[in-house]
Amino acid sequence: MPYDPQAVSIVEQEVLIERIVASRAFRGTDNMPKLLRFLFENRDKLLSAKDIDALLYSRDASKHDPSHAREQASELRKRLVRYQSENPDEPILFELRDANEIGGYQLRVRRLKERASACRRFWAAHLESEKEVSVVCDPLLFFWDRQSGMMFRFMDTNIEGVNRDVALEELETLHKQHYNKSLIAGHLYFDIGSVAATELVREYFRSVGVHVPIVLEKDRDWCKGSPVVVGNVRTNFVMKSIFKSRETRAFAYRLDAERFGWINIANPNEPEIDALKGIDSEIDAEGNFLTPSLELTIGLVTRMPNPRGSGVMTFISSDGTFTTRQMATALTDESQMRAMFVKMGWRLDRPVPETFEMMFLVTLWPGGIDDESAEAKLICWRPRP
Repeated sequence: MPYDPQAVSIVEQEVLIERIVASRAFRGTDNMPKLLRFLFENRDKLLSAKDIDALLYSRDASKHDPSHAREQASELRKRLVRYQSENPDEPILFELRDANEIGGYQLRVRRLKERASACRRFWAAHLESEKEVSVVCDPLLFFWDRQSGMMFRFMDTNIEGVNRDVALEELETLHKQHYNKSLIAGHLYFDIGSVAATELVREYFRSVGVHVPIVLEKDRDWCKGSPVVVGNVRTNFVMKSIFKSRETRAFAYRLDAERFGWINIANPNEPEIDALKGIDSEIDAEGNFLTPSLELTIGLVTRMPNPRGSGVMTFISSDGTFTTRQMATALTDESQMRAMFVKMGWRLDRPVPETFEMMFLVTLWPGGIDDESAEAKLICWRPRP
């Protein structure tokens, strides 16, 4: 008897097949996509291991070894389970039951009951936006001293566009002692943490079927959509403008405009003060905070409506490359996101606020391991009506 697909259309199943074979769970293998498509094409049949070997692998029936097809089917079953675990937002599930249970191999599909996903809830404003979602990354301005073979940059020095003369003027203004008219300026590199962060965000959106392009800050069309901006107000000119505007006047959390490692909190409340005192932060007369050691870094995530009138913007910002990457990891990992919702006291069945800000702590070099960082820890947040 043909298996009832529980009202999952053939088109939905075909699209799901393509999502699965393109997923991380199916990377590094040619046999699994081939077997999955074969079972899908023969979904109304119960196939024996001998049938699969003969029809798919063209193996001589007289030399049939049933363990070959069984091993392939077992591997496919594991990868389907892995796909589902890595894609908790997926509403449709393919299952490959044990042949002994139903009398043969058959790919079955069922629609899952809607499950609350913390990641989907967090990114819903982008997913449901009618505007294009993009991930924006800053190109970094470097200066090359050809005579000495030295290349350098300052974290507060960047320009709009690609004008070398303007870049040198900016260097002379901000860091006159390092100015040399023979320097060659250019946007030559990307911060590796920002690149990793952008790819983590893009990978999450790909996992739910949304293609998200990566664009450079200087390509202003991203301002019209629903962008996720990985950058810093010191070097990203659009971010700098937005965070000086009246639309962001109510935001409390900001990286200090001049002092690296300092965090500004407008009218800090008791939980925020306790959280930062808990890591022995230094506090100045204005209520600004400095993390007490190099390995303790702070990053901010800010969500707001697009000031242009539609769409949303999410900003992921930090002075630390590892910090940025770990925040993006936390925002795209289901288990970490669920822990954050608990910390926030926010139920998964409620939409997140349209406007909010979050502060994260990331510890560098955990256990003395170079070039590593611990998971991002949400230490405080402010939802806004």
